Amino acid sequence: MNNRSKTCKIDVVSVSLRFPQGSNSITFDEILKHSDINDKEKFVNQKMVHFSVIEDTENYLIGFIRSTIDKDLPAKIHRRTKIVSALDVNNDEGIVYGNILLYCKRLKVLFFEINKNSIYLDVFHQYIYKCYHDSATLKNEVIVDTNFVTIFRKHEYERALQMGLYKSFKMKVYQPKNLLREVAQINSSLEDRVDLDFLPEIQNAAELNSDFAEIEFTVRNPKTTGGLYKNKIEPIIRNFGKLLGYSQVRQNIDSIEICGYNSSSGKMIPINLVGDVYFTQFKIDVPRLDFNLQKDERTIKIKETYEKEYSLLESYL
Repeated sequence: MNNRSKTCKIDVVSVSLRFPQGSNSITFDEILKHSDINDKEKFVNQKMVHFSVIEDTENYLIGFIRSTIDKDLPAKIHRRTKIVSALDVNNDEGIVYGNILLYCKRLKVLFFEINKNSIYLDVFHQYIYKCYHDSATLKNEVIVDTNFVTIFRKHEYERALQMGLYKSFKMKVYQPKNLLREVAQINSSLEDRVDLDFLPEIQNAAELNSDFAEIEFTVRNPKTTGGLYKNKIEPIIRNFGKLLGYSQVRQNIDSIEICGYNSSSGKMIPINLVGDVYFTQFKIDVPRLDFNLQKDERTIKIKETYEKEYSLLESYL
């Protein structure tokens, strides 16, 4: 059977490291290369996760993630007879998936392949911290707080917060039930919870088994008569700015559109926060039955993506 072309989305995030006063410092690539993180395997989010550095240059570091599932494995079905049977997997085997990452040292930007069958970026974050807390050596060397920060194209997030007058807020959610599940999953593993505004409305849509939920607040009066309350709408924008950093959440939010005026423009400005989150993609040809996780193909494609996006990212940061 012929290979099929697959589009692989790439999260692009800024990496921020914070150190308490008096602590030693370390770079993110040094963290990834540390012997207690590189080539280690940890059980995270119901999967056995392994990370390894496969290339390290002056400009970037490339790493590969392998995640294994060995419980609750799916069955297979014969397409003609419709007979369902178990996969031929013994007790020492599991189902394995992979995704690739590239860290740009100069820009301090991480390119992370989104593969829902493997792990998302927040789970990789958990992997790093699990390795860190399990390592007496690393904890003695440095104390560090690692953050992955969403990059918005054209600084639209800041423009949304700088509006002097908000006339409308509109959000469209795809598969509300899935969104609630993903947010619950994220909050189950975080000390600092993420808040989902309009939770009752989304829960109602999920209980009705709706495919979409749409929430809209609009002031239709002329500009001079005022708009939505700034002290209410701006915290909502900040919450969504944080929430959109999670790709598994972002894929269930179709749009978040904010319209309003700033002090320098007499025209109403529309901003879609979801559309302005910086991400990219590459394509690879995938076989029906994978046998090597296509590490070489993914490595080539992530390099091409990095080279293509570098100059544009440099202008944003």
